[in-house]
Amino acid sequence: MRKQTKIFLLIINVIIVLFLFSQELYARALHFIAYGDTRRDIKTREKPQVKHNAIAKVIRERNPDFILFSGDMVYCDEFERFLEVITNNYAGSKMVTVHPHLNLPPPPPEGDRGRTFSPSGRGTGGGIQGDNEHSPPLVEGVGEGGELRYKTIPLYPVIGNHELIFGEKVDAIIKDLLEKIGTVNKSKEQVSSQSGLLNDIETLKKNLYLAIESIPDAQLKTRSRRVLCDEICGKLDPAYISYLKEVLCETKDGQSWYSFVKETDGLKIKFIALNSSLPDDEEQFQWFLAELKQFSGPKIVFVHYPQYSIGFHGCLDLMDNKSKASRFRDRYAKIFNNTTNNIVLVISGHEHNYQRICKTDQTGSMQLPVYIVSGGGGADLTGQAVCDTSQIPMDGFRCLGLIVAYQFIDIVANTDDKDNLILTCKVLGLQCDLTEGLPDDDTFERQFVKDRLELIDDFTLNWEKQK
Repeated sequence: MRKQTKIFLLIINVIIVLFLFSQELYARALHFIAYGDTRRDIKTREKPQVKHNAIAKVIRERNPDFILFSGDMVYCDEFERFLEVITNNYAGSKMVTVHPHLNLPPPPPEGDRGRTFSPSGRGTGGGIQGDNEHSPPLVEGVGEGGELRYKTIPLYPVIGNHELIFGEKVDAIIKDLLEKIGTVNKSKEQVSSQSGLLNDIETLKKNLYLAIESIPDAQLKTRSRRVLCDEICGKLDPAYISYLKEVLCETKDGQSWYSFVKETDGLKIKFIALNSSLPDDEEQFQWFLAELKQFSGPKIVFVHYPQYSIGFHGCLDLMDNKSKASRFRDRYAKIFNNTTNNIVLVISGHEHNYQRICKTDQTGSMQLPVYIVSGGGGADLTGQAVCDTSQIPMDGFRCLGLIVAYQFIDIVANTDDKDNLILTCKVLGLQCDLTEGLPDDDTFERQFVKDRLELIDDFTLNWEKQK
């Protein structure tokens, strides 16, 4: 019996040594995921975000250090549905039962949970690994009875246009629109009598768009801050959301843009979140210019509106010089594209598909920055624009392909020395054929699981410090 005990202890010691050695490997890489557009449509907005939850579950299993969210979390005001998914998957509330004799460290002190993870601090909360070779342990610690609490995963959001659908006039139009849609659905057999209702519905949709567009920028600015600091920071577990309060809600009142810095093996990367629904806001613009000057290293920007797109909104927004998306592009894209600013990657949503957009040199190599559109977080998917896409302003950039898919971007940031950044990007998800219809919630839950995901795209970006 003693011999068996010694063998068991030896095995445990070997596991511990291997585990500690692995933490050194983890410290060399920064693993994060980007996705967005999780909202439901106007008719189903009050229902749970089933597709988003299925995607979030897979993201949690991949165990990133943090998440970049590119906006449109809700259709307009059903924030509790979005928060349900975040709480269930990223806020460390889920518990799993393990063998009672597994000896793991306790969770960190209450005040330390949910804080930004630093490379040197990874792996101190347990010993069950994620399925990504760069991932730290999945759990924060063990509770009474042998339950493991999933590690908290910080989610950094930007404001989308749907978070800014509000006001008495807008609410009244939505109410009237839903009533008429309900009437049409109940009387499908009386096709001849529906023409008037259908015309009314189209008129209401146009009126809704005009009402949303007429909301003054000052109100949009106030609403943006309220969404991030009251609806998100104010309603999630304070121990979890403290990271966002620190970088945003404790900043100047009225601000809905922010930045934070992460490190991979000694190389610092700045992440910049901008509110693309405020293209003319001088305070945001001057703040952004100051952020660029203060940090000379590599930067990743994430916004909601894409600067370039051949999707539905490429026709609707980017060919309309008066739209917020076009005005944001005209003011910011030239700064993004200035290589002296060291912007490596620009991530956006809004289009419910996936696109990789870039310039290439004579050898076919991608030039920086690269633009990624990733709006496949659960909202109904859309395809390529129906207009002449050659007329969409692209500034010499081209789309390497538009893929209709529910998806997220899995990114590992690494360095071979402190002057070079390597971003290994894999886009994982579920492709769909719009002609065959989109999967319903139940089908989607069965299909969007980690063992069935497709590799949608796979590429590597290299940044070198200018000498």
